[in-house]
Amino acid sequence: MAVSVDLVKELRDRTGAGMMDCKAALDSTAGDLEKAVDFLRKKGIAKATNRAGREAKEGLVVSKVAGQKAALLEANCETDFVARTDDFKALVALALDEVLAGGEAAIRSVKIEQRIGELSGKIGEKIVVRRAKVIESSGGALFTYIHSNRKLGVLVELVSDKPGRPPVLEECGKHIAMQIAASNPIAVTRAEVSAVTVEREKAIFKEEVKGKPATITEKIVQGKLDKFYKASCLLEQPFIKDDGVSVQQVLDEAGKKTGGTIKVKGFVRFQLGETAAAD
Repeated sequence: MAVSVDLVKELRDRTGAGMMDCKAALDSTAGDLEKAVDFLRKKGIAKATNRAGREAKEGLVVSKVAGQKAALLEANCETDFVARTDDFKALVALALDEVLAGGEAAIRSVKIEQRIGELSGKIGEKIVVRRAKVIESSGGALFTYIHSNRKLGVLVELVSDKPGRPPVLEECGKHIAMQIAASNPIAVTRAEVSAVTVEREKAIFKEEVKGKPATITEKIVQGKLDKFYKASCLLEQPFIKDDGVSVQQVLDEAGKKTGGTIKVKGFVRFQLGETAAAD
């Protein structure tokens, strides 16, 4: 009998096994879901406990640069102990390579799903390759930073009007990546902050000054909005190594040393377990 995709997915949700393993189990048990669960358990691919509703809050954030392409990836498990095992690290490394080769959608590939199912069955924890981001640069320079606990990572692209990667550009890239990790900006410039975000902040600020004379309300709100931009936009943030200068000034100084300009084209920041728009 032909096994429906929905039944395969239901078995996967109940056992944590890979899609191919679930299909094989259902084929072997004539589509009997309960027998298929037992089939997988006997093979050590699934555990008796239903993991679908359990939370995977631990894990790793990893990155890799391969030429003009770089990837940032987050994978989750239930305990920090499992996150530190060689098996989990191997899964994460495999997923990272797959993403670099096949793009962000590769975290849902049959190969990765099958490996997740096998490892989940072996260790008895829910495992998720949660998200990935790939940046492919054309003429820019890619930099990554992974915090020592491997729960926070950054990928950033700098562009320069001078060719090559001189030491000053390497140093600048490292510092900007660390800046993003530490200060968590929401955009590179004011222009990149969404209108929805700006309006939400304005509404909060207007509520805070409610009751004050209308003649000064707008000035107060604008002043608060300027402070918001300074804290939230990368180029306006105080530099983490010297808060007397802005990130823009750091870039300008580095550009002078190369005889040109250095700009931030874009960045990605993943922190383990954070709520993300992509979720």
